[in-house]
Amino acid sequence: MNKLNASGFLHAYEYQERDLKFILTAIYKCYLKILSSETQINNNENDIRDIFISDKYLDNYTLLQELDIVEFHFDKEIQTKLGRIDIRVLNMITKMKGKSKPYYYIECKRLDGVLNPNNKSTLNNQYITKGINRFIEEKYPTYNEANAMLGFIVKPSNIKENTTFFSELSHCPFIEGFEYSYSSTHKTKSNKNILLYHLMLDFSSRII
Repeated sequence: MNKLNASGFLHAYEYQERDLKFILTAIYKCYLKILSSETQINNNENDIRDIFISDKYLDNYTLLQELDIVEFHFDKEIQTKLGRIDIRVLNMITKMKGKSKPYYYIECKRLDGVLNPNNKSTLNNQYITKGINRFIEEKYPTYNEANAMLGFIVKPSNIKENTTFFSELSHCPFIEGFEYSYSSTHKTKSNKNILLYHLMLDFSSRII
């Protein structure tokens, strides 16, 4: 970013810090745009995530302006101290002030509606063991009040029923017109209280 653009970026509006629910609402709006584009997607977590972090969506300055999140930068597959996280969200205003820690981390996992708690290889179990637990174990650090997870529904299923598998999730309807948003609270291995938001996004009609 050159000096002229940086100056315009900083003074284009009176900056007010956004919380994670605001950012997740913007991600939900991107999800609606992806569905309306009739894009066909492979049944692969990274392929679905990469559509979000592309020059058509969250790497598109015009769309970020439309969503009113132009101060944020989204990148993917970022190495943390103990693991790799799917999406890192940086606040570029605070970054230009020398604060380089990520604003938020977002982990993505596929879900297919298979309810079998005794089978540790199901996608539901992996949502916990390779998703939620990595925040609890602090493989993915929490710098602000919360982080998030995106559940990519890849097969037609009853989302509400499937979500009952995750006993710690509570319904948290913060996006107008969208009922599959949840939150959960956890204590990490270092005894830190953290909050996770969860969006269950149905891509089953677009999976090939």
